[in-house]
Amino acid sequence: MDRPDETVNCTLLRRCFIIIYDGILLACIVFIAWQPVPLLPESLNPYLDRSMRLGYLLIICFGYFGWCWCRGGQTLGMRAWKIRLVPINPEQDTVHLRQAWIRFLASLLSWAMLGAGFLLALFHSQRFSLHDILSGTKLVRIRPD
Repeated sequence: MDRPDETVNCTLLRRCFIIIYDGILLACIVFIAWQPVPLLPESLNPYLDRSMRLGYLLIICFGYFGWCWCRGGQTLGMRAWKIRLVPINPEQDTVHLRQAWIRFLASLLSWAMLGAGFLLALFHSQRFSLHDILSGTKLVRIRPD
């Protein structure tokens, strides 16, 4: 079984490759999940309709990331690049749903700031990004046995 090497945190370059890989997969998931949406009635207020559709997409996206992070600490992109999400607290075994939710929302904030939250990993001594710090989690390299 693979074990995370707690001393080697993920670099920004690996994070970028993971984002590309997971972005392609997430686009496929969203495409499939969006198929029943046109069947919704169009008699709703346009603002309410947009809010409901955006909320639905956020739930789908968090469903993918949150489930993967809480059930093994890896998305498909993280598996490909041999990276695992682990709690910063060494007494904690797995990432809790609350941490996954905070990480997801903080990563959206990082994207909204044009990637500034990700660029923090270049300057942080332990290569932590904004969402690592806020959620109490970190990305570590996996070393084979």
